[in-house]
Amino acid sequence: MALILHPYAHGVPVVRTFLRYIGNVGFSAIELLIAMIIAALLIGTAMPAFMSMVQRSRIDGGARQILYGIRSTQSLAISRGGIFGFHWGGDPGPPAAGRLNSEYRIETDPTNACNWPLPTHTTATNPNVVRDWFDLAGEYPGVTVTSVKDNGGTVLGGVIFNSRGGWPNNPLCPSPNFPVWVCVSDGSGTLRAIQIQRVGKATILPPPPVCP
Repeated sequence: MALILHPYAHGVPVVRTFLRYIGNVGFSAIELLIAMIIAALLIGTAMPAFMSMVQRSRIDGGARQILYGIRSTQSLAISRGGIFGFHWGGDPGPPAAGRLNSEYRIETDPTNACNWPLPTHTTATNPNVVRDWFDLAGEYPGVTVTSVKDNGGTVLGGVIFNSRGGWPNNPLCPSPNFPVWVCVSDGSGTLRAIQIQRVGKATILPPPPVCP
């Protein structure tokens, strides 16, 4: 609203209201086309970076989940005593036949002879199954464990701990060439690895040559 002197009002102020409507003119077709082209260019430029961030987030989250499972196995071995294992679903031996590479579970062997429950056993059917098979890909699509190997490339069925939190020194159990590597992939060639030392220290590190 503005106050002006109307030329025919003999000097008396007359109120005039000037309304301005934003956007009453609109855009031309060319302007809209240019705006759409600019938006498409911006989206096309940002999309690869966004997808790369999503992939990194998935594999990093999957690797942390695996590390958590390994450390939980170690903690149970220390707190309950005996041998506990982080068993990989892709174990090439009979103990995990028919399971997926993206699966793992926690189990124990009270005989201390690394004699693990059958893959069909569950927490409901066998007290030595501590936690049932967990599918990593369910939370992190495309992420899987590609291998569990020692530093010499020997394939292992999983990771095991004794009551002191280290790898059991038992002739009935695997005796790997340390460190042991749990290799994780997102299916696009991006890898992560969890390193396990003889004393039980587990850390996420860049993948070594033994990882695929």
